[in-house]
Amino acid sequence: MKVKIKRALAAAVASVMLFATACSEGAGGENTEARTTNADHEGLIAEVSRLVGHEALPDVQVEKKLKWLSWWEIDETQAAAELFRQKYGVPDKKDADDKSIIEHWNVSYAARYEELGKRISSGDSPDIFQFEVENYPYSVYVNLFQSIDGVIDLSAPEWSDSLEAIEKFKWGGNNYCAITELVPSYFLWYRKSIIEESGLEDPYTLYKAGLWDWDKFLEICASFTDPVNGKYAVSGWNPDNSLICTTGTGLITLENGELVNNMYDARVERAMDLISILCQREYRYPHHILNDWSMNYSEWRSGNILLWDNGQWFYSETLYKMRDKDNWADDEIQLVPYPRDPYSDKYYQKMKQDSYMLCAGSKNIDGYKAWIQCNILTVKEPEVVQQARDKRTVDYGWTDAQLDVLEETVRDLVPVFDFKNGIGEDVGGTQAYELPVEMVTKYVYIHGEKTFTQLRAEVEGVINQRIKELNASVNQ
Repeated sequence: MKVKIKRALAAAVASVMLFATACSEGAGGENTEARTTNADHEGLIAEVSRLVGHEALPDVQVEKKLKWLSWWEIDETQAAAELFRQKYGVPDKKDADDKSIIEHWNVSYAARYEELGKRISSGDSPDIFQFEVENYPYSVYVNLFQSIDGVIDLSAPEWSDSLEAIEKFKWGGNNYCAITELVPSYFLWYRKSIIEESGLEDPYTLYKAGLWDWDKFLEICASFTDPVNGKYAVSGWNPDNSLICTTGTGLITLENGELVNNMYDARVERAMDLISILCQREYRYPHHILNDWSMNYSEWRSGNILLWDNGQWFYSETLYKMRDKDNWADDEIQLVPYPRDPYSDKYYQKMKQDSYMLCAGSKNIDGYKAWIQCNILTVKEPEVVQQARDKRTVDYGWTDAQLDVLEETVRDLVPVFDFKNGIGEDVGGTQAYELPVEMVTKYVYIHGEKTFTQLRAEVEGVINQRIKELNASVNQ
């Protein structure tokens, strides 16, 4: 692909992004109305069409709409969808008003994998499915997805920024994940006024100075926590997962195409000591006791919980509404990555991957290929990124300071991928912390009556057996 074509295309697509409906930032994300006229829309789309050349997108004939099985709909006003329509038209067009390239098969979140398996077995497979590391590589092991080798040319220039991450997801020497973007899975959210009123050092300021490590984190937790008066330092579902990854490894990793159990790794043991401290010293908000196992946003809102563990979607779905309702200052809410392991000179962080899986039995391989290429061509160009940033400010009131954190973390943090939940829901599932993989960390974080060493001895047999089973399937 010629650089000039790519840059011209990016500029045009960026213009499209200016009026496009805001993409959902997570399940349940809200959309906003378009802000330009139809004439503006048509003119911009024509410009995109003019600039797209055969070198930028694959020359395939897409005859069928992409079948998408999910609990949420793909936003078809995003740049990738507009680009797809201009290059390939609207497949299976039913009438003059039909502009959809995606056929959405709605399914509940809880039933998504069961329904996927049924569809594949019946010969009526969807084409695309959201990648979830929480069920990978087990989802490939049970034949839900097929390799993208020979479908997507990952050696092409547009994939160069993603290739290192894609390589880390190889399973048995094959590629399944066309990763287009990485962002931190979770941040720690806080209110700046609560930090100031408590006489604490600002976590993001510490991060920028390279001083935001476990020691500073614990220091802040100790200063703020006061259980007698209902003050707790940390809340959220997954601090245990994120803190393990700050050591540079995950509980279970993929290395050379095989799963590796790291429960005896000194880095994991060190992280579990930290997680134990959160429970033992009552730094963690005990939601299982005080709020019947539910998260308690109102306690964070009122300043009784200091740091809240959640993803970037948390702001666009929930926090900006709090800000507006309570008339907080624009810069009241801030976010910071998880603290650095003091034994490391790098900020390692658990990362979320954006990717569409190619479903087993898909009858629309060309459509999949075209859709993936449209996504990679539009997601990383500076002009497109800037327009997406501008829309977050307009639609949800993200501040420059908050958006700077997002951009810095994507650029500066070292990605870590943990496959601990991807070895089958009966062993690694997240729906109940009593399951082996979750219990070995969550029990320490929530209850604390048993140590990591004790729990590891209880569950390592079943975990190792499942890893052995999965690895054997790619070594036959």
